[in-house]
Amino acid sequence: MAGADQERATILVLTLHTGGHYYGEMILGLVREVAAAGHHAVVAETRDPGARHGDHGSRGPRYELPLGWNQVDGVVCIANSATPELLTEIRSRDIPVVLASKVSDGFECPVALPDNRSAVAAAVQHLVDHGHTRIGFVGGLDHHDFRERRIAYREALSSHGLEVGDHLVVTADDYTVGAGRLAAERFLSLPSRPTAVITATDSNALGLIEAVTDAGLRVPEDLAVFGFDNIEEGVFAVPSLSSVGQRFHEVGALAARLIMDILRGEEVPAGPYTPPAMVMAARASCGCRTDLVAQRQSPAHRVSAPVDVLREELRQSVWSQLQVDGASAVGAAVADVADRAERLSVLAVEPEEADVLGLARDLHRLVPDLEVLQGIAADLNEYLQRVVDETEGPAAGFGRVTATLWELQARGFRHGARRQDASAIELESVSGDLQRVRADDARALTWLTGTQVRAGVLVLWDGPDGVRDGRLRVVGVHDPQGIARLAVGDVVDVRDFPGAGMAAAADGAVGEMCVVVPVASADNPWGLLAVLGVVDPTSTRETYHLWAELVCWKLESEKLEEAVRASEARYASAARASNDGLWELDLHSDGMYLSERCRDLVGLPRTGQVTVAQWEARIHPDDLVRVRHELARSASEPETPVEVEYRLREDGPGARWLLCRALGICEDGQVQRLVGSVFDLTTRKELEEQLRQGALYDAVSGLPNRRLFLDRLSAAIAQNRRRPTARYAVVFLDLDGFKLINDSLGHLMGDELLRVIADRLRGEVRGVDTAARFGGDEFAVLLSDPVPEEVIVVARRIQDRIAQPVLLGDQEVSVTASVGIAVSESGYTDAEDVLRDADTAMYQSKETRRGGATFFHPGMHQKATDRLRARAELRAALDNGEFVAHYQPIVPLDGTEVRAFEALVRWQHPDRGLLPPAEFLPAMEDNSTIVALGRWLVDEVCRQIARWRAVHAGTVSVSVNVSNLEFWSEDLLETVVGALRRHDVPARCLVLEITEGVIMTDQAKACRIMQSLRAEGIRLHVDDFGTGQSSLHALRTFPVDVLKIDGSFVRELGTARTTALVQAIVSMAGALGLDVIAECVETPEQAEHLRSMGCGNAQGWLYAKAMPGEEAGHVLGLPGDQVTVCQTAGRAPC
Repeated sequence: MAGADQERATILVLTLHTGGHYYGEMILGLVREVAAAGHHAVVAETRDPGARHGDHGSRGPRYELPLGWNQVDGVVCIANSATPELLTEIRSRDIPVVLASKVSDGFECPVALPDNRSAVAAAVQHLVDHGHTRIGFVGGLDHHDFRERRIAYREALSSHGLEVGDHLVVTADDYTVGAGRLAAERFLSLPSRPTAVITATDSNALGLIEAVTDAGLRVPEDLAVFGFDNIEEGVFAVPSLSSVGQRFHEVGALAARLIMDILRGEEVPAGPYTPPAMVMAARASCGCRTDLVAQRQSPAHRVSAPVDVLREELRQSVWSQLQVDGASAVGAAVADVADRAERLSVLAVEPEEADVLGLARDLHRLVPDLEVLQGIAADLNEYLQRVVDETEGPAAGFGRVTATLWELQARGFRHGARRQDASAIELESVSGDLQRVRADDARALTWLTGTQVRAGVLVLWDGPDGVRDGRLRVVGVHDPQGIARLAVGDVVDVRDFPGAGMAAAADGAVGEMCVVVPVASADNPWGLLAVLGVVDPTSTRETYHLWAELVCWKLESEKLEEAVRASEARYASAARASNDGLWELDLHSDGMYLSERCRDLVGLPRTGQVTVAQWEARIHPDDLVRVRHELARSASEPETPVEVEYRLREDGPGARWLLCRALGICEDGQVQRLVGSVFDLTTRKELEEQLRQGALYDAVSGLPNRRLFLDRLSAAIAQNRRRPTARYAVVFLDLDGFKLINDSLGHLMGDELLRVIADRLRGEVRGVDTAARFGGDEFAVLLSDPVPEEVIVVARRIQDRIAQPVLLGDQEVSVTASVGIAVSESGYTDAEDVLRDADTAMYQSKETRRGGATFFHPGMHQKATDRLRARAELRAALDNGEFVAHYQPIVPLDGTEVRAFEALVRWQHPDRGLLPPAEFLPAMEDNSTIVALGRWLVDEVCRQIARWRAVHAGTVSVSVNVSNLEFWSEDLLETVVGALRRHDVPARCLVLEITEGVIMTDQAKACRIMQSLRAEGIRLHVDDFGTGQSSLHALRTFPVDVLKIDGSFVRELGTARTTALVQAIVSMAGALGLDVIAECVETPEQAEHLRSMGCGNAQGWLYAKAMPGEEAGHVLGLPGDQVTVCQTAGRAPC
């Protein structure tokens, strides 16, 4: 709270509306009372955006703005203009709250209410005085006042001992005239109608009278009607409306007095408070008088009242309109004028003209506001008529005085009409200005120039978080007198708005108010408009609210225009980016619009009109019917997108494809135009053709792929079933040695080799045959109608052609092909079965002799099954740890200690026992299991070396054979080094044995791999030396330590040629600085012979078989001439 001790307080008034009989009079009474006390009022409109009269329920609007909370000292809430939650929040900040004209459920505070009970009781009493005993009630329940008036009606009936019940009550939907008409229909349907009714509002009464009169009832003869509110329209209704009630400005003034009492520190308990003044206007609708234009024939039946009572009622009404009391000078002077008017009206002779004119001049001097004067003259006129009626009847002076009073009323009406006209003209002018000006001018408030508003400020929420943070930015100021103390660009908090300048400048004494109206739509809260304007209690037009709506509309329009421009820019950019052409077709005129890009795509000139015929002339004749059909469908199915692809009519080679999209735009229920785009599909079509080729042809070789081969094989099978003499055969080929070349020379060279093989296949098959590549190194040939005896001849010819050497870069390589053949005589029905059997036959060739050719026969299925089972068992054996490492000692022939072994893997089969490598390695050598086995063996050997080193002094080394796939794998070095580090074994303890055939495939790459291993300290042996094609130059460049003489040479020692060859190997090793190990030494004679040649080491069954690590540990460190643990008769593999 700004502080109750301040000399001038600021009162915030929360209201749904700012004008009209109810809200306007309430606000007018409030701001006048506040101004009379030397304080200020700020009026805040709280209705929801877009809401109209009656749209808000009993809980009030969603308004939550803390408007002016840092500057206001008290709050008055009129009716349901705020929720209980908002009022509670305001009071929690030590800002007192008073309600006006409504009790808020859940929120207790002082409440200024009309004296509904006394007024309704007076109306019932008046109708009882007219002799009515069945009195009904017509009104709604949507407002606190209406509910209280219904309760007061029941209490008044009970106090008179009259009949009470719901059968006498008719509910109206709301307070309006229209609701009164609808209620009349319910009233007329009552089985036993009341003879008189009291309505919740005068508007309900006017609608009710109109409807029952149209239905044939007479008012008041058949139905007397008494309204509530005493609105001006009731005076001139036919019949004139009798009414009771209080002037709402008295309720507003009472609310102002209550809040100011609280601010002065007085104790104001929560609960209802009512003003003392009550107005009773007994007119024709109850039967008290006959109107000049009344249709009734019976005389009026007046209810008598003492003149003193009537005189006091007049004084209270006049003082209420003037917002003074009888003790004031103005109040006393007006009362004196009323007394003079009464004396003149009862004169038996015509009063002097000067007296009558003096009466009028004094009234006008005391009440300069013509519209207030109009109300006072009306009350005085009705008072004089009732006084005359209560006395001896009209005297000579009555007509002259009432005529003068009617003239004063007419002047007031004319002034009000002119003011309303001026207000309407002003509103129309402002509306026109706001529609014409730019949004910047609307924000600047230049359109307020020439209006009755003395100052205005427009603030908008500052930034995306402005509403949440309560931050406002001033964007417009109309302030010719320097009142607002705000400038454009200022940032203010909503708790400090509209500021002390605007609040203090409002002259409440003349009905001027500082009103703050939200500038908002249902979707966008824009800001607030604050103006210094005049309260208008005579019109529900609510000019300031309409202005705020117009500003909001202008801002919304600007936002929409910006969005449209941005959308158009985005659409244009997107169209340019997508390279689309845009078109539009008017279905009535056949006129077409084509963008420049569209004209370029279609092939039409960039300038000039384009007709449908010109467009269609550019469409390929074979596609024209389809295009017309799709566009016709678009014209018949509005808002349904249609797409059609077509070719352009072109003279050159190839076809240009376009994608045309169309959408039918519906106007007035029919499609009036088509809009769409065209897109160049040529590149996509070409890609689709490439994809089709890719789906059917191998990308590397250009041969048909498996899918196309199967299609053609299926066709051959179907033809064979229809005509058995139409034979076919499938030759399935797998290249032997391709993987080694691909791994050693690289994939590019591998692909080049595949292309050479594909070219050779094309050259060997007929045009009716199909040669295909299935992937990897697998090919197949479908022979159509072959002579059965020549199938093998064709297969051999293909093999011979494939086996011819190929020069890849500067390296000459060669591969062979293992072939499997399946023929139609087997009665196949499925192409996959043919390939399966040809593949099985091919594997039989590989197992028998690589480079061979085998026809399929049914017995091969079992072998294939066995092979698959063996592979599965080997994978399971790896997973289950069924492999074990055995170690065969390498014995020095000079008799020194044994310090080296060769690790040999064995399979501890769960059913077949311990199996040697020959039983399982062939099934592993062409797949990844051999690599996995090698990794395991290296790790196991390092583990065993670590065990030996822990219990044996001296050095120990173990040789491990490395397979072809393992040597060329990318992670060989990582695997070996990782095992050594994992078991803390020095690199010198591990030896890798590699065969000649492996390292000679790609000498350069093999040398790099071996050097990387040697750099880690790992020694290398060449295994099975003498069986390959290594050269002295290669041996000189390879970083190897030992040559191992293949066992086949050792077994043939004694023959002259073999002995000479072995001697040569030993001598060559010595010349190269390499040691020699002889394998498979089985007799003492072989050992002696080798020693005599200079061979330093030997291994074989003469010394020991391969044995588990624990047993081998007993041999470690023994002299070589004592190692004779294997004195077994017969020959056995080493």
